[in-house]
Amino acid sequence: MRSFLTALALIITLSATAGGEKFQINFMIQPSGEWLWFSASPNAAAYNNLWGPKLSYNFGLEYKRFFDPSLSLSTGILYMNKGFRNVDPFAGVDGKKAVTLMSAHIASIPLYLNIHNRISRRVEMIYTIGVAGGYIFAERARNRNYSNEAIPNQGILDVTQEQSNVNLFNDVYVGAHAGVGISAYLKSRVVLVVQPMYKFQINNARDYLGQFASGDPFNARLNSLGLDLRIGYFFTKQVRNRKKEI
Repeated sequence: MRSFLTALALIITLSATAGGEKFQINFMIQPSGEWLWFSASPNAAAYNNLWGPKLSYNFGLEYKRFFDPSLSLSTGILYMNKGFRNVDPFAGVDGKKAVTLMSAHIASIPLYLNIHNRISRRVEMIYTIGVAGGYIFAERARNRNYSNEAIPNQGILDVTQEQSNVNLFNDVYVGAHAGVGISAYLKSRVVLVVQPMYKFQINNARDYLGQFASGDPFNARLNSLGLDLRIGYFFTKQVRNRKKEI
């Protein structure tokens, strides 16, 4: 209880000293390439050749708090549609290889540290690094067996008939995210950010109690490379430049 009260007092103190300083609310959408990366197995290279990438998307809201014009901390809520497109060379119809389209729907909370480097009056570079913790709330598989599609086409939110719930992945997602991008002012308080982001899953995505049963002790991770497109709005006053106050 004492540690909780201490933490609460610290939060109140930080909130009180934050009056009149700058924060930003962003809406984010991110087209991305998603893939399942295998390791810790002699067969990892062969698996990586069979489990290829799929096109996907992420979107969410971001709260960005500036401590200095060159430094900010951001968090929010992020939806991610991760997964893979698997080609089975030994199964198919009419001479075409069978394909599985797998989607893991994840709700996550990111925590990013951002470094801002202004290169002109209206444009700056942004360097971002951080982590995200999430929960897989749904898994969907489409292929010849589950949805009667030898080569399934991906639909918006995967809302199509004949989908099947499966259990391949660990319900917990922990990822390390990093990116470099450009931020430009559209108006005095409206900003547009374009930032490529690489997302690497830290924990093992494989669920050993699920349908990835195998005697091969491989590890698997849901990784992606995407392009963050953010549009945001600044609230309250401009932050002080503490470097000039020293």
